[in-house]
Amino acid sequence: MPRMTTPRPLAALVLLMAAALAGCADSGAAGRPTAPPIIPVAEAAALPPADTATPAPPTATPAPPTATPAPPTATPAPPTATPAGPTVVPTPTPRPAGTAPRVGLQAGHLNASELPEELARFRTSTGARFGGVTEAELNNDIALRVQALLEAEGVIVDLLPATIPPSYDADAFIAIHADGSTASGPRGWKLATPWRASRASQQLLDAVAATYGPATGMPEDVGGITVNMRGYYAFNNRRHDHAIARTTPAIIVEMGFMTSAADRAVIFDQPGRVARGIALGVLDYLAQRDPSDGAALLPPDFPNLRVGEPGAIMRAAPSDDARQITRIDAGQRIFALDLRDGWYQVFSRDYPSAPGWVRADQLETTSEPFPFPTTTNP
Repeated sequence: MPRMTTPRPLAALVLLMAAALAGCADSGAAGRPTAPPIIPVAEAAALPPADTATPAPPTATPAPPTATPAPPTATPAPPTATPAGPTVVPTPTPRPAGTAPRVGLQAGHLNASELPEELARFRTSTGARFGGVTEAELNNDIALRVQALLEAEGVIVDLLPATIPPSYDADAFIAIHADGSTASGPRGWKLATPWRASRASQQLLDAVAATYGPATGMPEDVGGITVNMRGYYAFNNRRHDHAIARTTPAIIVEMGFMTSAADRAVIFDQPGRVARGIALGVLDYLAQRDPSDGAALLPPDFPNLRVGEPGAIMRAAPSDDARQITRIDAGQRIFALDLRDGWYQVFSRDYPSAPGWVRADQLETTSEPFPFPTTTNP
């Protein structure tokens, strides 16, 4: 049975919310506090849609809300419905008729010390920090605000900590994070999909990107997407049990830099703008998706590859005229991300920070699994 769209007129509401946003842009206040206005969990139900007061900074990491519906804890059963037509792929996890869309919001790093054994290496990771406030606290505050805005429109929201339920299944998953740097200059927001992103994941990213910049007035950190963002552990159901289901559309949001004064003027002092930027994009995505298009939820599947003789050239674009990134030795194993016009978009074990394009005729299939690089992302 196909997934259903939100029972309420989401598209209309998005227009209303966008109009309200245009007329109520927050302005940065002089003499900002050194710690962001974090909202305690107990006050989550009373969150206003805009910034009407500056709450006191927290004295402890907020606990996740207890009123949020419990996320699924078991791998959903495979579908039993018959496709409606020869070109329609059934939704892998059918929803009963009239079911509201479900969205997972992960507050990055929250309760990281409780991560399961398979993710034990991330238990000490609390992310960025500024003025005595951890990234986990900031992420949780924004996630609570987004949760309130989405639930007000009939969306079922699971507020998730660092630990993701095994094979977490939802209509969208958004991992909320903030950046940090040893320098004060870097700033801006960025979004990323998993490697081998489904069409639905790309549509989710496009929708949130279209609303986040205008809502916050912040610049995009163009070129700042890292291998760790796209290889985020919560995306990687190939390696981890505690990860989203393969068919869950997903993105990771880096809201801005906690170490940038200009970014703090928004993410610390005007968190309502940040939350609205995320929520509007999610609502846009839910309104425009086609619940019967199960094929959009399926990420592409490519064979394991290695470089043939006498080697291969990795280029910046799928063209023989594109800039050469590097030459890859024969036998090097390759992880394919995309296939376009006879070229694979790939990254190599020895060049994980430089995804590029290699001609398909320079590669051969192999039964050897790809040795993913060890990541340090939380």
